[in-house]
Amino acid sequence: MKQLVRTCLVFVSLIFLTARFCTIDAQVRFPSTQGEKAKYSAYIDMPQGYISGVCVLFNEGTVVNGSVFNEFGITALSFSYDIRKEKIKLYSVVKMLDKWYIRKIMKKDLIQLMKCLQKGESVCQNEKYHITYSFSALNTEEEYDTEE
Repeated sequence: MKQLVRTCLVFVSLIFLTARFCTIDAQVRFPSTQGEKAKYSAYIDMPQGYISGVCVLFNEGTVVNGSVFNEFGITALSFSYDIRKEKIKLYSVVKMLDKWYIRKIMKKDLIQLMKCLQKGESVCQNEKYHITYSFSALNTEEEYDTEE
């Protein structure tokens, strides 16, 4: 019985992961004009663990500022992306990732992620370090059920 439960859980997990990592999402929209904001559900999967939460990007003309917050509201990382120069500047990184060698990898990965988001792709992978960045657009329109 326990083996059957484990098998079912593994199967459900595989289905969830397959659905979670689709590569193109028509809803993903990069903030391309000044003053535009985009909100994403973010999932960063690493061999040592994962970071999940919400990513907010705000376009300020030639620079897009971004932050990733976890479920508890703790900022995992804050950055700015210079669109013209294609450069990332990291402002704050959560303590477990705040190492010079990890920051170096994250800068390169975030540049690739911003390019992917600009193309409308929702998943970006670092094959060398086995890191997967998965973003899906959050519904920003407020929907209310007004049945009376």
